[in-house]
Amino acid sequence: MTEGTINTSGAKREYAQLLHLHTRVLGQLKEIREHLIAPGTLEIIAAIRRRTGANPDNALSEITTAVEQAILALKLSEAQIRDEVMEDFEQPEIEGVTNLPATLARFLAERRDMPGFTYKVLHDENRGWIILWKEFTQTGSVRGSGQFYERPYAWIDE
Repeated sequence: MTEGTINTSGAKREYAQLLHLHTRVLGQLKEIREHLIAPGTLEIIAAIRRRTGANPDNALSEITTAVEQAILALKLSEAQIRDEVMEDFEQPEIEGVTNLPATLARFLAERRDMPGFTYKVLHDENRGWIILWKEFTQTGSVRGSGQFYERPYAWIDE
């Protein structure tokens, strides 16, 4: 039996993908919940009750409760994954940056050791800390890039 090494950069990418999936599913569940409690849905239930005498309200409330429980379970799962991921990462030390917000620090901590990941941290008077990042493939082409701001909409207030 041969022993292999653990590919931590691959694990980090998979954790990031799993957290992204959590975010997408959470958004969809919240949208479903909003549809279930929307005034239009309540009007449909009232019309059914008037026309047939049936009360679909009980079934709908059970579905709404199940969706809310799924949202709660998903948030709990996401928190556990984030805790587990963050146990493996230390707070990134960036020269000249002493007070990087937790969300930006977590973004860097999850990705900074990934091969091909580069970043630059800047400070803007209005938007606060800014992370400019790029991720390159093994062949040197850009896989992804973007910017994250501490206060992304700060410029709108002015």
